[in-house]
Amino acid sequence: MDSDTQLPLSGVTLTINPGATQLLSDGHGYFRFSQLCKGVRYTVTATSVGFDSLVTEVLLKNDETLTLALHHGHIRLHDVNVIGHQQPVVTANAVRTVSREQVAQVQGKTLADIFSNLPGVSMLQTGTTIAKPVINGMHSNRILILNNGIRQEGQQWGSEHAPEIDPFVAKDFKLIKGAEGVRYGADAIGGVIITSPAPLPIDPHVSGELNTIYQTNGQGGVLSGMLQSGVKGIPGLSWRVQGTAKRSGNVRTANYYLGNTGLAEYNGSAAVRYSHTRSVFDAYYSRFYTSLGIFTGAHVGTIDDIQARVEAGKPFETYPFSYAIAAPRQRVVHDLGKLKWHRDYTNGGSSDIQYGIQRNHRQEYDIRRGGRGALPMLDMVLTTQTLDANYQTPLYDNNWRTQVGTNLTMQVNNNVPGTLNTPLIPNYDSFTGGLFAIQRLIREAYEWEMGIRYDFKTFDAAGFDKYQHLYGGQRDFHNVSGSFGGVWRPDKTWQLRSNIGLAWRAPSANELYSNGLHHGAALYEIGDAGLGSEHGYKWVVSPSFTRDRVTIDLDLYAQYIQDYIYAQPSPGEFLQTIRGTFPVFRYKQTDATFFGADLSLQYKLIDGLDYHLNASVIRARDVTNDVYLPYIPSDRFDHRLRWQPPIESKVTSNTYVSFAHQWVLEQNRYEPGTDYAPPPPAYHIFSLYAGSQFALGNHPLEAGISVNNLFNTRYKEYMNRFRYYSHGLGREIGIRLSYSF
Repeated sequence: MDSDTQLPLSGVTLTINPGATQLLSDGHGYFRFSQLCKGVRYTVTATSVGFDSLVTEVLLKNDETLTLALHHGHIRLHDVNVIGHQQPVVTANAVRTVSREQVAQVQGKTLADIFSNLPGVSMLQTGTTIAKPVINGMHSNRILILNNGIRQEGQQWGSEHAPEIDPFVAKDFKLIKGAEGVRYGADAIGGVIITSPAPLPIDPHVSGELNTIYQTNGQGGVLSGMLQSGVKGIPGLSWRVQGTAKRSGNVRTANYYLGNTGLAEYNGSAAVRYSHTRSVFDAYYSRFYTSLGIFTGAHVGTIDDIQARVEAGKPFETYPFSYAIAAPRQRVVHDLGKLKWHRDYTNGGSSDIQYGIQRNHRQEYDIRRGGRGALPMLDMVLTTQTLDANYQTPLYDNNWRTQVGTNLTMQVNNNVPGTLNTPLIPNYDSFTGGLFAIQRLIREAYEWEMGIRYDFKTFDAAGFDKYQHLYGGQRDFHNVSGSFGGVWRPDKTWQLRSNIGLAWRAPSANELYSNGLHHGAALYEIGDAGLGSEHGYKWVVSPSFTRDRVTIDLDLYAQYIQDYIYAQPSPGEFLQTIRGTFPVFRYKQTDATFFGADLSLQYKLIDGLDYHLNASVIRARDVTNDVYLPYIPSDRFDHRLRWQPPIESKVTSNTYVSFAHQWVLEQNRYEPGTDYAPPPPAYHIFSLYAGSQFALGNHPLEAGISVNNLFNTRYKEYMNRFRYYSHGLGREIGIRLSYSF
């Protein structure tokens, strides 16, 4: 073991004399010399890179157990840049990772912006300030987000309810596109997003980083800092604290400002880890706070006015730049706490027990009369508790491995009284329990995986509608999920993954019971209490090829969703209230199919010059009525040329320039007359990125600049719910500095 941290050391070379027998310690630090002679004095030598050699003599009288503690040696290793590694996420589905450079280019933006760098991922937007990730046409409750190992549970059912996650907390961003209902539970129909922080340090010296960002569009600034260290007096104990502050004002399209689109965000987190022999204890807490404005032009007075604005496609008013955040606006506070215990066993197995608690407080404000502007129109508190436990066996019987586990979730949603408004969704209690088992066969050239899971959910709701009629009641849902897949590696250049998965989800509270104005989305939503569960069957085939100058990753998928739930625009139907006139969306259920392909290609043209291509194509239909589904992302292609000059010095390194082009096609696969406005035309967006790393003493300073929408193109995105009234974001220049110490 490591004498400082008391953690086990693997790969240590051990030699015993006489006999000169040599072996390596295993993944848990254990070694075993057998068939030795009683009464003989043996010399055991342990050596490992970075540690002083240790020599121990043993006079063997009986079986002996040795604990060898190695001390760190005085060896200084040069900096190492990791350019690729085997994915640590275990699944038969392909796992796609957002590169560190791609993350840096959109730092200061949302989680959806980060994952939109991957093929097959787009964004569902509400104006220019709110964005949610969309995976192969799926979003919201059909995507499961793991935030530091905890299922993110907020009011994610809303189209304008963005994930309450500070991207600066995480260092690792991964995406699984398959239906992962067995491993992760209900709601993973469309895929899984995984955000993970960097491992806590064992070095007892304080280290950290400081990030500063300035963005011209909205004149926004971001400041994020982090400190971390091991504890010198307590081996195995380490800590980290982190915080982020963000502020921006009204953003601008190509030629006009969007009123009331400012943003204020303040986040913080703290983590502690204690490692002792074969056990690891983790504690984590984070708070996410945001206050953001909703575009004023989306709240319109009369039916004639809203129809005129939809026809014009842009605001009639002229807005100045301002940092003020007025109604309509949102205020969200999300607290997350986590306790985890991990245990490694001497036989090579391991177990995990994890408890999580989250409290999501969402308030939405609208323009009110009579001096009541300080009262929210929507005020909800959702408390979620989760308990996860699993055990993974060691490899046995020719590389078989089994994992079994359980997941328990309890949720309580309460509408805070005093809003003087009928709540959009009722109060409810929900309990979900699941059991799963996964069997894996692991060989050098291939792997197979099969899993099965059973979930039960009870949902008890109670509320009063605008006529003071009681509604709600108890609904019970249960389902069996399954998956079967494998990985085949015929040689070092090819890899083929294939997986068939069955996942499901119960309808959410808004889909069942909403019947009111959703202020943040500027929509009037009408649910259906008779909706049943969705059942999704997804087949993903992912061939990969890597050789010399070229790398190709392809994801082909086909998905059938029985009883697919979606919000259908009701053309010509508007609801007029004292706060304005709003489009009406009704929740419906049908059977649907999704087919598509996502391509990622990298080709080295010459040394230092690379070409990157991401392409996504998706086809989705309502097979019950033989029509197209609404709000499905259109086909898109992203090209990028990246040049890294072969210039290295003691002062600068990793210098690059990247020129990007995004081509988004018009969504022609829609039903005429089923929306308030037809899909917008295709558009082209060009961007420019550059960065370099400078040495300030012994510490690196990274500097970067980005220019998004380089030519200030005027465009509309079909997946933007406010495209009826406004255009997309204009030119934005971002300047980034990141200092590590």
